[in-house]
Amino acid sequence: MRAEEQLDSWMAEDSGGIRHDQLFKDLLRALFGEFMELFFADVALRLDLSNVTFLDTETFTDIPRGDQRDADLIAQVHTQDGEPEFILTHIEIETKRRSSFPERMFDYFCMLRLRHHRPIYPIVVYLSPGAGGLTTEQHVCSVFDRRVNVFTYDAVGLPDLQADDYQDRDNPLTPALSALMKPSRVGRVTQKYQSLLIMAQLRIDDARRALLTNVVETYLSLDAQEEAAFNRLAASQEGEEIRKMISVYEQRGIEQGIKRGIEQGIQQGIERGIEHGIAIGERQTLLRQLVRKFGELPNSVREHVEALSDIEELNRLADLILQASTLEEMGLNER
Repeated sequence: MRAEEQLDSWMAEDSGGIRHDQLFKDLLRALFGEFMELFFADVALRLDLSNVTFLDTETFTDIPRGDQRDADLIAQVHTQDGEPEFILTHIEIETKRRSSFPERMFDYFCMLRLRHHRPIYPIVVYLSPGAGGLTTEQHVCSVFDRRVNVFTYDAVGLPDLQADDYQDRDNPLTPALSALMKPSRVGRVTQKYQSLLIMAQLRIDDARRALLTNVVETYLSLDAQEEAAFNRLAASQEGEEIRKMISVYEQRGIEQGIKRGIEQGIQQGIERGIEHGIAIGERQTLLRQLVRKFGELPNSVREHVEALSDIEELNRLADLILQASTLEEMGLNER
């Protein structure tokens, strides 16, 4: 598969059910400091990367046009000295580059600033080509021919970077992220072998190693001929560490698949429980409103309301209270 075709398959909505944004959010949560040191070394030097807190998902419902959006990743990072004491680093993961994105990034910035009153360092990571590698982007607010605000943020266009420029760096992210970059001069098979070998030798925990391996396996997939050549390399004595690592990775994948299946079943139960809880609350509210307006209710009316489970029907009856003057007008006459 050629690079262009592979990029298309990555970004397809049904490409193996991969949630690209979630994969990278997990990766950057686990290796946030390494990400900052790799691409923004001058900023990283001024941060205390041992003192990072990730905020809960920030949901904005007041962005223009009424959209509800979740910011991908927001890290509260303490500074090394002086003011400010800490900043927020906002990172968005974008599979495709869209013309509307700069305005959305500006909206996020405004909302975060209003909500937290802290300096914000905004970054976007692009997983498709065309961003130009390491660069900056802008959103310009203008009135007539006058610029009233220019918002600038950093961009990391991974597919526009050259893998060979990042293979030798002493950073555990480089062998993984190089899988999304322009292929190495050594060829895709050797690049994948070398990347996995580096990761097998890293002094990191198994969870982080699995995340890194997942990126390489997802974004540096080989065709049948390439896979055969890779297996020959991995069959060497040197490749034993790779074989062990892939075995652990595949086993974790099976376990996570089983766990997701269980969680989905539990989630369905939770959703039914939530719906049942909402119905109980709606019934109790409706009964209080009925008593407040019509006095003590006949047992038959109370039993009828307590038997209702359709939330839409409960809401319809609650709306009728405003205009009805008798239980009969609400269709709740004594039976």
